[in-house]
Amino acid sequence: MAGTKKSGWWKWFLILVVVGGAGAGAVAYAKRPKDTALDFRTTSVARGEIIQTVTANGGLTPVVDVEVGSQVSGIIKKIFVDFNSKVTNGQVIALIDPETLEANVMQADAELANTRASLELAQVNARRSEELYKNRLISQSDNDNAMAALHQAEAMVKIREASLKKAKTDLERTTIYAPIDGVEISRNIEVGQTVAASFNTPKLFQIANDLSKMEIEAMVSEADVGGVEEKQPVTFLVDAFPTRQFRGSVKQVRYAPTTNQNVVTYTTVVEVNNDDLRLRPGMTANASIITAQRRDALKIPNAAMRFRPPENSILKPPPESGSTNRATKAAVPADTSGEPPPPPWVAEGRRPNRDEMQKYFESLTPEQREAARRQFRERTGGGRGSGGDGPGGLGGGRGSRGVAEAASRPEGPVTRTVYLLEKTRSPTGKEIAMAKPVTVKFGITDGTYTEVIEGLKEGDVVITGANTPAATTASLQPQQSSPFGRPGFRGR
Repeated sequence: MAGTKKSGWWKWFLILVVVGGAGAGAVAYAKRPKDTALDFRTTSVARGEIIQTVTANGGLTPVVDVEVGSQVSGIIKKIFVDFNSKVTNGQVIALIDPETLEANVMQADAELANTRASLELAQVNARRSEELYKNRLISQSDNDNAMAALHQAEAMVKIREASLKKAKTDLERTTIYAPIDGVEISRNIEVGQTVAASFNTPKLFQIANDLSKMEIEAMVSEADVGGVEEKQPVTFLVDAFPTRQFRGSVKQVRYAPTTNQNVVTYTTVVEVNNDDLRLRPGMTANASIITAQRRDALKIPNAAMRFRPPENSILKPPPESGSTNRATKAAVPADTSGEPPPPPWVAEGRRPNRDEMQKYFESLTPEQREAARRQFRERTGGGRGSGGDGPGGLGGGRGSRGVAEAASRPEGPVTRTVYLLEKTRSPTGKEIAMAKPVTVKFGITDGTYTEVIEGLKEGDVVITGANTPAATTASLQPQQSSPFGRPGFRGR
């Protein structure tokens, strides 16, 4: 009996040891180092052309455009030109019925002849009065009256001469002449139509001086006008020729603003060569003003600048690396995601004032400023002048947004972090791909690619995105709260 009891005890002891070992093994297996399973999308740093442009729309107009009108009223008797007719300076293009004005000339001529006869009589009376006064046969007052009548007759002759000249001028104006050489692009009258010039000058014709030279009055927004200068090249398209690209250059950037629905624009005049006469007045041009151009620039896609990998996929340098190592290893910043720290007014649940906003943005790194501006745009839905109404919102409308954008848009090149693809060994000994952060200085951009000034060389492989399993997708989403209010809050 004693032997049987001892044997049963050992059997249960062995079972407990086996079960405990299996449990310990399962725990160890669960806690083993795991490889980061990320499939990065990459591209190589290459050289190519980058063209930075400012887009604007405007209408095509002739350089010299003259509207021909009439200074006299009457019925159109004859028209000598039609649409698209070529005219020369001084050519007769229309005739107004002159009968009424011819009668006015005859009347003014007769009135002048009558006045001259009165002048002759006044001259005779003045001479006779002067002789009688010398012989003391009349009084001085009678002689003065005779001399005054003479002067009145002389003045009346001048008045009638002016009336006759005016009548003749009006008669001459019944013939309409072309004021310049050019092409008639508009005709607003027909034979038999009555034109009235009593209150304003009626528009009869519109003549373009030279259609081989045209202009575009493009409306450039206030945000882009700072980079537009005279003599910059311009390319543009018109709907009539969608596959043909036309060229021009900036002739003038006007200082006078134009405001339409709270949008401020400035007129930029673009001169265009139209030797083949394919462009016509009134066409709408979609212009791109080239503000900067690099023909052999080192460039990367803009997606590489926006990419932020999860924390567990970033390759960090060893702590013992020296200054030389750090220059090549690109030490990871404290906040590798580039997200800005929460501002003090968020925790206090109040709105910031303008000075607090300015100081906050000045304390951020360039990456954090860009992230803060992006969060603000997401929160306000991208609306112009939107103001938040949350506890941490700006609440300042367009003015506060101006502070944010001014603080987050530095002058000259910008510095940001991009990630290179680098192969390394995981804790399990497997070779895996990791993201190596590198600080890069950027120049101009065309909206798709950005110029690299410092930090990368040709052939470097940069990460533009990551294809991750559903389980790890959440780790790629930034979880930090917006510096402008509650996480995920969007302005109305």
